[in-house]
Amino acid sequence: MPLVERASDGGASPALVAACETLGVLIHGETERRATERADEDDASEARETAKEGASDVEDGEAEKFARALSAKPRGEVLEALTGHAETLFGDGGDKEVSGVVAVMANLAGDDGGAMKRVMECVTASVSERVSLRVRCAIALYNDADAKDGETKLELFEKIAAYCVAAKQKQVLPMLVAHASEAKAWGGEVKTQRRVLKLCVDLLRELEGREEELFSCMIKYLATFENDSGAVAEAADIAKETARIFISSPTMFHGDFLALKGMQHLQSADANALKLLSTMLTGSVADYNALVKANGSIVSGLGLDADDCVAKMRMMALAALGKKGDASYSEIKEAMQCDDGEVEEWVVRAVGAGVVDAKMDQMKQRVVFTRCTDRVFTGAEWQELSSRITQWRGKIAALQKTLSAN
Repeated sequence: MPLVERASDGGASPALVAACETLGVLIHGETERRATERADEDDASEARETAKEGASDVEDGEAEKFARALSAKPRGEVLEALTGHAETLFGDGGDKEVSGVVAVMANLAGDDGGAMKRVMECVTASVSERVSLRVRCAIALYNDADAKDGETKLELFEKIAAYCVAAKQKQVLPMLVAHASEAKAWGGEVKTQRRVLKLCVDLLRELEGREEELFSCMIKYLATFENDSGAVAEAADIAKETARIFISSPTMFHGDFLALKGMQHLQSADANALKLLSTMLTGSVADYNALVKANGSIVSGLGLDADDCVAKMRMMALAALGKKGDASYSEIKEAMQCDDGEVEEWVVRAVGAGVVDAKMDQMKQRVVFTRCTDRVFTGAEWQELSSRITQWRGKIAALQKTLSAN
């Protein structure tokens, strides 16, 4: 049942009348007055006599007259009046009054997307006054919007997100990110998904300690350009930031995103960022040193720490070397471009960072690797994985056959 009856339903509902009365009181600052309070001293006795005879001693004040006249108008005019006095409503109304009137506005707007957006503009008009109440009203308004009008729903959601950022309501942002991440809420249109993911990226940038989640969201965003290369230029800034986050992260050592069109576009948008990322994922420490020597600002240009980058490059190179199962100290020294006395230290650091699992044989000066993080997962890695799965299946089948025979 609608909160506010439509004109064809036979007139204004109690909720609409109450909203008009609330606005009337806030504007005129008065309610109904008794005749004895209005009368001049000369007319006081006459007024009292009238009251005694059973006539009503109450007369509408300006607030009641305003409310009665407004509630009798067409829905569009009522909505225009309510939105026109939104500043007064949020300035002087109580929380329940404001929430109730905004709910009436939403119902009056109905499935008119433009009207819903005008109401949202009123609700989010101030980032300094009654912010918590405005956020609650904005979310309620979004929930009341017509689910069939996906564009309006998204615009309202974007408005809420922008408002929460501007009003420094960071405690609300995780909830908005969680909702935006629900793909079914936005349909399957790629451009819409891209728009929502961009919004998630912007919100996550405002939150501390969410870099891995931000990175994951950026990868999803970049993936939306795989079949839309004509628009890939708009991904340049996020692609560059994606590269920076990966290179600077002390916990990320695997990345299957280098081939994305959004990343490859950096070749023309920011070649240095792409070169550094590509070297980290596919090159050696020697390649890295040569790149930095040829371009001294390539690291600082991305706002990265030179020592941290060298350390990460060495650990990733160690993981690549360890794929063969074991390596001598001299091989590790050469691969990591370090001194003899630093080999064991770097192995320990790599194990601690989770890049490899390994054991050192100090007597034989060798390191045995039991697990190594793949920097990238190419066709060769997929082939190796497929081969291992085939072997496991064969062993399981043989075991089952043996058990059945017994």
